[in-house]
Amino acid sequence: MNGNTSPLSLPSGTPVHRVPAPASVPGPLHRFTAEVLPTFEAALAASVRPPAGLTPVVGEALAAAVGVTGAPGSRWRPLLTLAAARAAGGTFEAAIPAAVAVELTHTASLVLDDLPCMDDADERRGVASTHRQVGTGGAVLVALSLLGRAAELLGNVPEEGGALAAAWGGAFGLAGMSGGQAVDLTGAFMSGGAPRRLHRKKTTALSAFALEAGARCASANLETREALVRFGRDLGWAYQLADDAEDWKEDGRLGKGPGGRAPRAQSERLLGRAIGHLDTVPGLDAEGRVLLEALARKAAGFPQAGEARKWG
Repeated sequence: MNGNTSPLSLPSGTPVHRVPAPASVPGPLHRFTAEVLPTFEAALAASVRPPAGLTPVVGEALAAAVGVTGAPGSRWRPLLTLAAARAAGGTFEAAIPAAVAVELTHTASLVLDDLPCMDDADERRGVASTHRQVGTGGAVLVALSLLGRAAELLGNVPEEGGALAAAWGGAFGLAGMSGGQAVDLTGAFMSGGAPRRLHRKKTTALSAFALEAGARCASANLETREALVRFGRDLGWAYQLADDAEDWKEDGRLGKGPGGRAPRAQSERLLGRAIGHLDTVPGLDAEGRVLLEALARKAAGFPQAGEARKWG
């Protein structure tokens, strides 16, 4: 559920860190992704392996939706989960099921977003959208199966399964992504206030949960988890505003939102605030902080020198 989001202003006087990144040779993020992505991709493929008896076209649509076949997408949300686990003193291996659940949830939101009753998109990542492959009913069932598998994976995480499943339900439910989408469909967010705050969660709820999930998989304490959630919320918002700016640029617009606010500038300020949160997160090692900052910069489109500008 990552459609267009109206730019929002930060409260006056909000302390932020300036975003321009120091010149550096790409290192920690490149090494980390090279280390973890093969294991993650294998687990993701296994998670959507179709059961016996399922119509082959549905299994093919599942594989395409999550990027097991075709374009895989950026994977920055599950990478947040794996990086948070590593930074909080755990192992990325322990966080793989939670990271897969994060990506399945994100994919389900995209499948639902593309439906004719939502954004009515014919393509996703350069291939036919799920409802174009298996029909509207099939797409709904694909999305539900992805969500069901995500809940199953989270619920089976040793010791933290119940807490993870509860947090995940809140992230996707009416107080999170689904509620944000509902506000988006009605246009109620334009009135500001509570509807606008809920609208943000359409994007920010999952990035916040991704960080919380990684921290829980590392048995991090409450203070660490809450600080990482704040980091994830600001990063998710920064990403959405940067994405809006790119969409507007492609549409030939001037990059100004309601009230003359520029989403790119807002994104930069939010990313700075997110990075500032990392300085106050207890229980993270120095390398983990560097890794999370590099991941945040790349996700939001303000990378370290030498990295690709944006994942999407």
